[in-house]
Amino acid sequence: MTGSGRLRGDAFDPACEVARKRGNRNAKWSKYGAEALPAWVAEHDFRPPPAVTDAMQATIDHGDFGYHDLEEDVGEAFADWAGTRYGWRPDPGFVHTCVDVLQGVTAAITALAGPGEGVILTPPIYHIFLQICPTARRPQLEWLMRYDPDRGWTLDPDDLEALVRREPGARVLLWCHPHNPSGWVAGTEVLTRIVELAHAYDFYVVSDEIHADLVYPDSSAPFTPMLSIPGAAERVVTVTSPAKTFAMSGLRCAVMAYGDRGLRRKVREAHAPLLLGHAARTGIDATVAAWRHGAVWADGLLAHLDGLRGHLEDRLRSEAPGVVFHRPDSTFLAWLDVSACGLGDAPAGRLHAETGVAASEGTEFGTNGHGHIRLNFGTPREVLDQILDRLVPCLRI
Repeated sequence: MTGSGRLRGDAFDPACEVARKRGNRNAKWSKYGAEALPAWVAEHDFRPPPAVTDAMQATIDHGDFGYHDLEEDVGEAFADWAGTRYGWRPDPGFVHTCVDVLQGVTAAITALAGPGEGVILTPPIYHIFLQICPTARRPQLEWLMRYDPDRGWTLDPDDLEALVRREPGARVLLWCHPHNPSGWVAGTEVLTRIVELAHAYDFYVVSDEIHADLVYPDSSAPFTPMLSIPGAAERVVTVTSPAKTFAMSGLRCAVMAYGDRGLRRKVREAHAPLLLGHAARTGIDATVAAWRHGAVWADGLLAHLDGLRGHLEDRLRSEAPGVVFHRPDSTFLAWLDVSACGLGDAPAGRLHAETGVAASEGTEFGTNGHGHIRLNFGTPREVLDQILDRLVPCLRI
C-alpha cells in the first residue's frame, strides 16, 4: 500500500469510463437500458480517490475477511473529519456504525417515536423518506417548504412551531441537512430555533447529513452540524456517511452520532442487539480511508461540481429559459420547475420517453413536487452536455 502522505494528497480526477459503469451493472447506468442517459439516482459518476481503493486492496491482499473490531477506527476518523472541516468534533465514543444512512435514520425514528406518534417530514423531500412512516406505522406530518421566486426553497421555523402546537403527538423531526432535492442549507438561526422548539415541544431531531461535504462556497449559509448547536445533545441524533461525497454507497458503512449518553442508550436499546447488524469490513476500510485521507480529493470534487452547476445554469438560461432553476446551495442535484414546458403531469416520464434521459419525477418527492424533475448533474461535462442536448428541445416553451 502506498504511503499515507501520498494518500492525503490524492487529487480529484474528473475522468469517468461510462462503458465500465454500464458493464459493471452499476444501477444508475443499467436500470433504464443501454441507450438511456441516467440523471436520476443521487450518485455522482466519479471514481473514489486511490486512498479508498488502496485501503480495500490491502484487505484483499491480506486475504482476511473474517470478523473485525474496527468500530473505534470509524468513530475516530469521523470525529477528526468533522473537527477539521466543520469545527465540531464529536466524542468518538458516542459514534457507532450502521449499515447505511437509511437504516440509521429508520432505527432512530422508530426508537424515538412510538406507534401512533408523529414523524415530521419537510416536502418536497428525498422520496425514500416517504416510505418510512407507512412501513413503520407512524403518522406522517408535513412541515412544508416555502417557495420564493428570488430565494428558492426554504423552511420557516414559525411553520414548524405552528405544526407542533397543532399536533402535540409529533415526536420526531426527520431533518434532511443539506436538503434533498432542493439543495437548501439552513443557517445557524434556523438550526438554533429548531433545537429550541424540540426542547419546548418535546420532540427529537434525526438529522441526515450525508450531503454535508457538498456545500458550495456561495451557499446562503455554510454547513453547520446539527449537533454543534447549543442544546442539541439531548435532542439530536445525526446519521451520515461518506457515501455521497466519495460515490461508495454500495460499500455499506454509515455512522450514527450523539452528544448525550442517555439518548444514545435510548436509541441503542430500542432494537434487538442483533437486528441492526454491523458495517462490512470493506465498507469500514473505505470509510476510514476517505475520512482520513480524502480531504484534498473532496475539495477538488466540490470545485468540479461547482463548475458543472454553473454550466447547467448557463445552458438552461440561454437555451431553455422557461425552466426555473435556483442554484442549489449544495449537492449535485438540480430541482427544476418544468411546469411551463407543457410536459403534462409526469414530466420526467415524458422526457424519458422522448429523449432517453432518465431524471427523477418531482411527484415522487411528495407535496410541492408537481411540475418538477430532479436532475443529477454529477457526471462528466461531456455527458452533461449530451443530457442537455437531448432535453433542451423538449424544454423550450
